[in-house]
Amino acid sequence: MFQVEISEEFRKKLDSRQPADLKTFMGLPHKKTFDGEDFCVLGVPYDTTTTGRPGTRFGPRAIREFNSRFAKYSQDAKCCYDNLNGMDMGDIPVMLGYTLETMQLIYENVKKVLDADVTPIVLGGDHLITYGELRAYAEKYGKVAMIHFDSHNDTSDYENKYTHGTPFRRAIEDGFLDPTHSIQVGIRGYAETYRIEYADEVGMKVITARELHKIGIEETAKRIREQVGNAPCIITFDIDFLDPSAAPGTGTPVSGGFTTYEGMELIRQSLPGLDIKGIDLVEVMEDYDPGHITALAATHIIAQFLTVLSVNKKNRN
Repeated sequence: MFQVEISEEFRKKLDSRQPADLKTFMGLPHKKTFDGEDFCVLGVPYDTTTTGRPGTRFGPRAIREFNSRFAKYSQDAKCCYDNLNGMDMGDIPVMLGYTLETMQLIYENVKKVLDADVTPIVLGGDHLITYGELRAYAEKYGKVAMIHFDSHNDTSDYENKYTHGTPFRRAIEDGFLDPTHSIQVGIRGYAETYRIEYADEVGMKVITARELHKIGIEETAKRIREQVGNAPCIITFDIDFLDPSAAPGTGTPVSGGFTTYEGMELIRQSLPGLDIKGIDLVEVMEDYDPGHITALAATHIIAQFLTVLSVNKKNRN
């Protein structure tokens, strides 16, 4: 488990690099303190641990840039989610190249959000950032379950322990993640099978892309809900879950994936009623995103998450 001391001088340097003006997600108020919000958007512009094309450090900017209005109605869910109050805290100050220090900063900032009983919505950045988040969730709620939409398992075991291909193996080893209630959805490509075998060993379910195409969205949503049950959970959505034709702007695209509609429909059908503690969306890369279609997809995926949070809040009340 990472535990890093960060000097005050280092922190002052990071704070001095914060932008004076920030375009916020969906035009939400830019704030550093909490006042009864339901959710808080955080950016993590970090991509030092990518193994493919770099550039996801600009993912938070690309997502925020695309949509400057907080539209509060979902025609598909037939609900108006004006019962949600949100804010955008801006980007977590990170230092590229300092991986464990960045994990510490992610942990500290997500912890602030959780301590205020607010749901974090984190914009990446590469997928290692979820490892830093999970430490904060585990401290708040104990081990949490994970619903992981991706084309990669991200449970590799390289000599370098901390890359965007290793976060969930590290999180399981460190006791942050409850694999027996977790599920990975959309897995495909040419990675070695030991990752699937590892999931079997620790009790984590995997629905491959081929299986999802075969059984369909309704059955997949059912299996997700059965695996997670009543466990507190986080949602992590790697944009390369979508097919490159729908989301070319990412570092390690894999063909054979899913349309934006299928991603949104999976969220609509599988997540309402679950005990969701936080969400992230990672691996958006604007340099390879013609027409901003990947940023558009990311914005609408997050909007579906907000719809789920709204429905869950309404049902609790």
